[in-house]
Amino acid sequence: MDYLKELPREQAYTARVQQLLLALIERAQIISGDHLESIHAIVADAWEDLRVKPTALSEEDLEQLSAEVDRFVVRRQFADSMAERSRRMLMNPFFARVDFVEQGADQVEKIVIGLYSLKDEKGELLVHDWRAPVCSLYYDSMPGETAYESPSGTIRGQLTLKRQYRMENGRLKYYVDTQVSIDDSLLLDILSGASSRRMRQIVATIQTEQNAAIRQDSARVVSVVGSAGSGKTSVAMHRAAYLMYRRRDLLDASKITILSPSTAFSEYVSGVLPELGEENIRARTLREVVEELLDKKVEKPYHQLETLLDTNDALRLQSVEYKCGMDFLKQLERFADDFTAYGPDFQAVKLDDQVLIKREELVRMYRGELSLLTPAQKLMRMHATLETRISGWEERLYKQYEKSFSDRYGQRELRQMSNMAVAQRLQPVRAQLRAMLENKGGDLMRRVLRTAPKPLRDAYEENLAAGVTWWEDAVAEAYLAVRLGFAAPDKMIYHLLVDEAQDYSETALAMLSAYYPNAHVTLLGDPRQRTTPGMGPCDPAHWGACFGMPDAPTFPLTKCYRSSMPIARFCNRLLPDGDALEPFGREGEPPLAAQYSEALLKQTLDRFRAAGHQSIAVITRSQSQADSLSTKLDNVYRLDGGEADLDYEAGDNVVACYHLTKGMEFDAVIVVWPEAELTGDERRRLYTACSRALHGLALLGGGKLIKELGLNEAGDAPA
Repeated sequence: MDYLKELPREQAYTARVQQLLLALIERAQIISGDHLESIHAIVADAWEDLRVKPTALSEEDLEQLSAEVDRFVVRRQFADSMAERSRRMLMNPFFARVDFVEQGADQVEKIVIGLYSLKDEKGELLVHDWRAPVCSLYYDSMPGETAYESPSGTIRGQLTLKRQYRMENGRLKYYVDTQVSIDDSLLLDILSGASSRRMRQIVATIQTEQNAAIRQDSARVVSVVGSAGSGKTSVAMHRAAYLMYRRRDLLDASKITILSPSTAFSEYVSGVLPELGEENIRARTLREVVEELLDKKVEKPYHQLETLLDTNDALRLQSVEYKCGMDFLKQLERFADDFTAYGPDFQAVKLDDQVLIKREELVRMYRGELSLLTPAQKLMRMHATLETRISGWEERLYKQYEKSFSDRYGQRELRQMSNMAVAQRLQPVRAQLRAMLENKGGDLMRRVLRTAPKPLRDAYEENLAAGVTWWEDAVAEAYLAVRLGFAAPDKMIYHLLVDEAQDYSETALAMLSAYYPNAHVTLLGDPRQRTTPGMGPCDPAHWGACFGMPDAPTFPLTKCYRSSMPIARFCNRLLPDGDALEPFGREGEPPLAAQYSEALLKQTLDRFRAAGHQSIAVITRSQSQADSLSTKLDNVYRLDGGEADLDYEAGDNVVACYHLTKGMEFDAVIVVWPEAELTGDERRRLYTACSRALHGLALLGGGKLIKELGLNEAGDAPA
């Protein structure tokens, strides 16, 4: 096909689509304006009637008016939505095309692919939504014999053309006819530009391995595992958009949640779904979920990390090692099963030496009469039943005390003294019942830890007394609260995205399984970025089992699309177990590795700014180090894991500890690292920090650290 002849035809097609989009925008704006005028007219007429005669409109009239206004509001919102969709497509109306001849047919079907579907005046599709089944041909197939899955079954045929478009400023710049999944030159062209602060959509460059994970809609649990920059989070967001498209009758933005590693990350991904044609989904952190379940403040996860990194706290390390593995989860599960079947340690309730409630009666109530309820419901019902019985005792005791005190007090004092005596007399009874029946998180964990080493038991008791909850304890308490019914599950979420899953203990994942019982789950992670001391090696094969799906499919992503090849090679040299990144071929400036000085830090920051890098991060080992550096640098925003992280803008340069930048990427990164022993965990921490960089990277560390890494100032091995 003659490129010089074909390009003008494609440009004319682009112009036709854009003209249609402009017409749709204009029409939608007119419709929206008409509906707004109708709303104003209805309200104005009603107001005039009421001004003249306040009783002119009955309650039924007002309800009818409200319903009529609501109808116009919904129609206006729909028109505004159509206009917004058309605006999003206007500058980039489509990005690919495939020509397909279905088996048994002789007509070529031209399938142009874009963000949304678009029909012309006759109802013919000019652009297909990228999520439509037929569009999987673009991501998965090469020209030749092929097939795709549709709602009616497998469709076979011949792919005769595969074309990719590159738009610039609303004009078709060029196209590429390719025999591969995504043409490398087009992908490089897209990736080579500077990023914004926010994550970019990748819908035009989805690779075959990514597409398989995005379009997997049969398995309840899906794990996506890949190294830094392999596109895991982008895949998750595109998967959310795809599932909302496929299951519009069940799934919308309100029924999907993404668990992100930090507040800053939540803001970072916030613009992706609207660009993919869907409303934004709610992003939360695991800590927010845990605090909601326990109704109390708990330690921030990165504070746990800081404690483990900055101190030689053997007790805290022992606590994390003991509570963050599969063995502890099994211990919690056994306790939850036993508690569900047998309840707490029931004892007879006594008043002095008199048995008021036999142990056997309590056991019978819990295991027999109330057996179909959750443990929390059983205990609540028992408490209510026994309170009724205590009320009867109170009445009898009151009469006894009233008779006994009648010759000493007047009527008013007699009543007060009798009530006080009854309350004091029954206080030990109520205390015994509370001890057995009011089981809070701390009470349950205390029982779980009966077999734990004594230092851990003592530390937990001290924390309870001080009102402190370590992060590893908070997750376990939340698991028990949901499993035993002391906290209500969220049954309104139908899909859960868990990013940075390598940082979650098995207990945390099992807690999420219990808390979101109706949700399908997509887990994303990089085992090499598990960097919390005390946590064992990360095995994604366990993730599905934590959700009751031991055979859940895992999709490996192997290539690094984020970093330039020099940066990816540099990151590989940091890892303890050889190459982890398969760099995607775009060259760039070599990383700098040098001994830290404040002057060199400022000089490097100025150099990156002068090079035109928009997003720059200074990444440290700890938050205290980030706090210190932020006071020495101009025009930087310090991320601290709080709500204020939502406020930083696209042009801000940031300073943060590496843990708070997980999942994020920046045009340029300066890693400032103190002297540290180069254990495997330490190398993985450095890898996590350095792999945030797209185009520019500098590692400024202690002289001994740089020397032990075997890096010269160009970032490569010495000659």
